[in-house]
Amino acid sequence: MKAKLKSTRKRSVTPEAVEVYDFWSRIVWPGLLAIFFVSTPLIFSSGYAPQGWIFCTVYDLPKVCYIAAFVPLFGVFYSIYIYSKNLHLESCTNFIHHNSGIKICFLLLTVMALSLFGSLVVKAGFYHLADYVLLGILGFILAQLFQQNRLRWVAVYALLAGLLLFTILGLIQSTGYQLPFLQPILGAASTFGYRNPAAHFIALVIPFVLFAAGHHYYLWRQSKTGLQLAFCIFFLLLFTAVVGLLFLNYSRAAIMALLAEVLVVPCFWFLSHRKIDKEAAKRPLNWRRLLVVTLFALVVIASLIIIFPKSRLRVERSFKKFHQGGVARLLEARYYHWGNSLMMIKDHPGLGVGLANWPYNYPLYFKSFAYDPLYNYQFQVRRSHNDYLQLAAECGIPALLLFLLLWGRQFYLLRYPSTAEDDGEDWRLPILASLTAFSVIMFFSFPMQMAYSRMFCFFLLALGEARAWPALSK
Repeated sequence: MKAKLKSTRKRSVTPEAVEVYDFWSRIVWPGLLAIFFVSTPLIFSSGYAPQGWIFCTVYDLPKVCYIAAFVPLFGVFYSIYIYSKNLHLESCTNFIHHNSGIKICFLLLTVMALSLFGSLVVKAGFYHLADYVLLGILGFILAQLFQQNRLRWVAVYALLAGLLLFTILGLIQSTGYQLPFLQPILGAASTFGYRNPAAHFIALVIPFVLFAAGHHYYLWRQSKTGLQLAFCIFFLLLFTAVVGLLFLNYSRAAIMALLAEVLVVPCFWFLSHRKIDKEAAKRPLNWRRLLVVTLFALVVIASLIIIFPKSRLRVERSFKKFHQGGVARLLEARYYHWGNSLMMIKDHPGLGVGLANWPYNYPLYFKSFAYDPLYNYQFQVRRSHNDYLQLAAECGIPALLLFLLLWGRQFYLLRYPSTAEDDGEDWRLPILASLTAFSVIMFFSFPMQMAYSRMFCFFLLALGEARAWPALSK
């Protein structure tokens, strides 16, 4: 009986605890989140470029080290935060015990760790496993912090500030002017090593630009203040510049991700608001309005492909290859990478060949399905250009199923509507758009093999879990 009374007794929150809470929530966390999300996409790649040609570059390592250094800082601050006057300690433990996403993520990391027993290069696997563990810790902390709507906005505004600086650098260098502190690559790809990760970054963040513009438009409608209208116009101009930079980088995966966002998000918005409008006795939304909006967006994307010469040539070349040799010709080297990866999965279905060991095992499989002409004594194929296949090959089919369960959970959580804590904003729209873009990019490229995109994956997971937690906690 005493134990029961003790467990049900509420903790008293003293004025000192409230003061500590205000200090952390108003000063420490906004500052730390702002610094982190502004700076991470801007870490420059190092390289040596004699006579304009890139000779050596470690484009991903600076971001890996930078993000990995920030995670312990988040961890130390969060430990102090939850133990200061016992504030939020109970909510933290409740989140750990009752959140299925945490359990799935832990199981996935466990399977990744077990895959190291069959690795050819164990150190490479430990290195990547440590990175995933750190990102898991970061995602958990962000999921706790993002339960405060204002901290979500701090992260989003900081992300957009980083995108703004990234876009300015990219547009300057796209004119042909070589910035002395960047690699000699046209576009903003210099901060990501080359153009594809840069275009992927744009495709993932674009939904949050439009979300911020819509947020300030709503505030302007409510208050009629010129400042809110100015912010709305600013974000729309940023959206225009960012879209232009995406097509300057002419990444097919990024363009397909943008198309997927255009097709999926209007349908979700229509279906999620149709019932609400009927209950409010308003004029129900009709399919014609949805069709007009979607077709207009598709026409805009098609026009941009035509306007930008490199994107147009890239798309025309893809259609020509498909006409000449079908899907195999269209996929180019991916056809051989994917087929040989399937052979690798067939031989190691349980725990795979070891985390981060795909490139070390590929020499044994480069002609098992079809001879890979890209692989030779001068060039080492390092990635399968499909994160789903590479995860299954490295860590086994169970790891792929766990990842799909964790990823699919985020789409399932979108069924929960916005809450009072969201201040009337439908966070589901940017989360759905970015999740859809990430899913498409993972199928044709390797964002989970790149430091920033890997971090962005856990950022999306944290946003989804934090947004739905008030409903799940009941």
